[in-house]
This record gives sequence, structure tokens and C-alpha cells, in this order.
Amino acid sequence: MKVSKVAEGNLIEFRANDGSVLNGFLTGSTKSRKCVIYVHGMTGNFYGSSLQFAIANEIRDAGYSLFSVNTRGHDAVSVIKTVRGSVRDKFAAGTDLEKFGECLLDIDAAIAAMKSFRFSEIILAGHSTGCQKIAYYQYRRKSRDVKGLILLAPADDYAIHKKVLGKNFGKAVAFSKSMAKRGLGNDPSPEIPSHFSPNRFLSFADPKNPESRIFNYEGNLREFAGIGVPICAVFGSKEEYAAKPVLQYLRILKARTSSKSYTGVIVDGAGHSFRNHEADLSSFIRMWLTRKNKKIQTHEILELNKKFPLAMLGYS
Repeated sequence: MKVSKVAEGNLIEFRANDGSVLNGFLTGSTKSRKCVIYVHGMTGNFYGSSLQFAIANEIRDAGYSLFSVNTRGHDAVSVIKTVRGSVRDKFAAGTDLEKFGECLLDIDAAIAAMKSFRFSEIILAGHSTGCQKIAYYQYRRKSRDVKGLILLAPADDYAIHKKVLGKNFGKAVAFSKSMAKRGLGNDPSPEIPSHFSPNRFLSFADPKNPESRIFNYEGNLREFAGIGVPICAVFGSKEEYAAKPVLQYLRILKARTSSKSYTGVIVDGAGHSFRNHEADLSSFIRMWLTRKNKKIQTHEILELNKKFPLAMLGYS
């Protein structure tokens, strides 16, 4: 049996304001005062991917710690414990059942936990649907503690499912709405694609809901446009969940952003998970963290490509 060492750190338990008990893994020194909080995507969790730990190991030398967290939407289905005073309880959650808006409570709690360790600079990083969560968080909270966002594969969940389902998309939306009206929004059904409950499906399939709009590249990206902190958006050139060329995604984000410091990156050959390209991506993220408040000028691109040959840079 081969056992690989990924990262060293501390398991942290933290609690949201509604009593939900969550967990995360903190790597790096608490003396650094700078921390990246990493939020997983659909069915993910704080430990199931090596990407966040590759990033953690790389940015440590730049003075950053990394806190990889579970939201209440971790894994497909999970059980979340709650503590309210002396009352202990639990509820069913996970990607299939989570309420997207409650990511605000989870990220609030993660930031509060890191502030208790006296971290004063917080960067939010998200992968896949984790991008929607951190973008929505900063749009709603306008947190002064958050000094930047790292968006790793911010794909369009609405367009993806609309493309995959084709003519059945409208039927799935209508059926989900019918289930929700009958109080069956959390009940599984073979009429709903994949593993989602009707309510969860509607969260990203109905444009009335913020999750469906945040990275709907055919829309006005209202929430994204309301974020003013430095932003780094990264796609792999072989992003399998893209509904259009990823270069178009980056151009749209650049056109919509109100941030004075925006950088878009395409990692050549990488897919949605950046597997086998973690080292190059991590090296670039380390560089971005040290430069996030400065624009990367056009004349610097060739020098950067010498340093990070798998990254195509140019939107800053």
C-alpha cells in the first residue's frame, strides 16, 4: 500500500451562527497573519483533492497559510451536527440538499475562525461551484477582511445543464417547481438529473436564483460586477464543463469586473480539476498573491511565460 504525504497542519472545528458545526484543515504558520480560505465545489470536501494542498505547500514560503474548509454542502449527502446552547441536533445536508444562500454563514464562520488565530489578511479561493460561493459572499458581505478572490474553474452551471439536458431542461425545471410547491423539494426523484433534489436543481437552473446568475456568462453578471477586490480567474484549456471557449469566459469577466486588479489565466492542457497541473497553477497563484494589488502589464507576459510555461497570461 502506497501512502503519500500531502500536507501537515491542524484539523479545525468551527461553528456557524446557526449552530452548524463544520471542519477544515489549516496548513502553514499562524504567525504569518495572511491566510487563503479554500472552498470546495459540488460534492467536494476539505480533504478529497490534492489541489488545495499543492497550493498550500507552494504559498507557505510567500507567508501565506491555507485553510481548506467544509461547507454544509460537502459531499453528495452529509450529516451536519448543530449545537445551540445545551441543545445538540443534526440535519441532512451535502450538495444534494444544501441551500446555496447558507454559504454566507459558512464563510462567515471560516473567516471568524481564522481571525481568532489573528490572521488579518484573508484571500478567498474557490474551485468550481466554490467560485460561486465566494463571489456571492463578497458581493453580499463586502467584507473588509477579504483582500482578494481566486476563482478556479468558475464554470457556468446553468449553461452546462441546459446544454446537457437539451429539450429536457425545461421539463426538469417545471417538474422541480411542481415538487417544491407540493412541499417535496428535498425528495429525490428520477425526473431530476444526476443526484440533485428539486430545490437544489432549481438553485442553479432557475435564473431567479442568485446561484444560477453569478457565472451565467450570457447574463449581466450583476453579482460578479459588484466585487471590487483583486480577482484572479483561472481556467484549464481543456475545461470539460465549458459551454463556450474559456478565453471568451475570461474576456467576459474582464469586461464586467469593477476590480482595479483583474488577472485571467488559462493553464494549457489542464481540465476542470487541474490534475497533473497543480504545480504550475500553484506557482502562479504564489506569484499572484505577491502582486495582487498591481496590474500585470503586457510587456511582462513573456517573462512570466518563461517562469510558468503552462500558463497563458494576458488579461489584467
